[in-house]
Amino acid sequence: MIKNQIKSSIQRARAGIAFIIAAAVLSQLVNMAQYIYTRKSIQKQSVEKTYNNMLKLQRTAKLQTSVESAVQATMGDVRVNLNNPEMFYGITSRLVANNEYIVGSAIAMHPGYYPDKDKLFAPFAYPENKDGEGQPRVKLLPYDYTQQEWYATPVQKDSAMWTEPYFDKGGSEMLIRSYSLPIHDHENRVVGILTADVPYKDLASEDDFTYDEIDKINIVGFIFQVLGLLLVFYIVWRYASKFKQFNRLVMEQELLTKELQIASDIQTAMLPNISDIENARHHLDVQKTLLSAPDVSADFYDYFYIGSKVVFCIGDVPGSNVKAALMMSIIRSIFRTSANANSINGEAPSPAAVIRSMNNSLCSVNHSEMFATLFVGVLDLNSAVLTYSNAGNPAPVIVSPSTGAKLIDTDPNIPVGIMENYEYTEQHITLIEDFTLFLYNDGLYETENTNHEPYGQKRMLTRLVASAHRNDGPKKILSSMQEAVESYRGSAPQEDDILMLTLKMI
Repeated sequence: MIKNQIKSSIQRARAGIAFIIAAAVLSQLVNMAQYIYTRKSIQKQSVEKTYNNMLKLQRTAKLQTSVESAVQATMGDVRVNLNNPEMFYGITSRLVANNEYIVGSAIAMHPGYYPDKDKLFAPFAYPENKDGEGQPRVKLLPYDYTQQEWYATPVQKDSAMWTEPYFDKGGSEMLIRSYSLPIHDHENRVVGILTADVPYKDLASEDDFTYDEIDKINIVGFIFQVLGLLLVFYIVWRYASKFKQFNRLVMEQELLTKELQIASDIQTAMLPNISDIENARHHLDVQKTLLSAPDVSADFYDYFYIGSKVVFCIGDVPGSNVKAALMMSIIRSIFRTSANANSINGEAPSPAAVIRSMNNSLCSVNHSEMFATLFVGVLDLNSAVLTYSNAGNPAPVIVSPSTGAKLIDTDPNIPVGIMENYEYTEQHITLIEDFTLFLYNDGLYETENTNHEPYGQKRMLTRLVASAHRNDGPKKILSSMQEAVESYRGSAPQEDDILMLTLKMI
């Protein structure tokens, strides 16, 4: 029945067009020629306009995402160096040098923030020449920036923003738009603004479609010509609507693919880069396995040494987009900042204090209402005492030839980013000799087979018990677990990232 309706519609359309053409030819050959010429021009320009708009939207979205990601990634360096403002010159210079779209960057601090500096202290980096070649130059902004939109508005609203186009006299000396991101101190007060300037021409979207050919249509004619033209315009309109819808779907898919690639790059770049030599010096064997899903989630881990202790964390931000990956990078930065802030006289920090500080920091800026599960631990490499605090993350497992594999007891604290001033609990345990600490995220035991059945913690523990009885090393434990999970999943798609981390004293 549907095929007959389609066939009938095609036949009616053909008959109508034939009638229109015949009537137009018989009545006025010149008008008919204009009509054919104009109809082809409209179709051609409609396709070109749709294609050009698609390219402009893709380019603008890519540019803005690139600039925002670069600025937000740089914010960690700014906050770490708040007490060392001389480093701002290098930070802004690197931001300009490493991003082809950025023609200027400033770190504008609250007036009088540094008593030993000028009241208005704003290091500003810009390219050495108009072609963007050579090392960026750096200077202090020569005007009162506190009255500028790019400074006043984000300070007042405590939120990131793109400004309207303006001519940056005394700065980039060109028509630009600025992306501004508030700088918070360790007490979460807005103390300045980090900016990136982009030439307005790179963000402008001009419509070069013209209607000259349409104006050539002779609207005066016989009634059949008028009806024919209306019919043709209707057909063109339907065609353009369908084509526009198709291109919108293609554009959304391409943007999603780019978002996931950016998220994957961010996730990889934010993982710690500590050499095996450094680990060996502290007599600690650290191994990890990260199996990435087609969509990018934001599993993460980090660790560093303070004296004879190792401070580490593992966590997961729900989601599969750039926002989740950026949230992960922010949390990692806050982890380092909070851990250092809670270290007293060179001693390792309290895990619960670190998580409380991270939670309060996230709650104060978490306008997207995102959250993250987190496990933070401090392992004394002399006494094997593990001090830890858990915020909704799966409990780690102690793997040992003498006891098999046992879950560590963890208090049911909530994830970070949900409730400000939440009191996280802290626990202690002395690890047995020849132990391996196995940490993981929920992507491991939530992996499903073709029947949508999860792998589960029971199978995970059974596999770890087998590794314990074989006295497997950390690498072997991870490879054995990976083999088991992938074998269980079979041909089913991997829905989430799988992150596994082992720590073993040597």
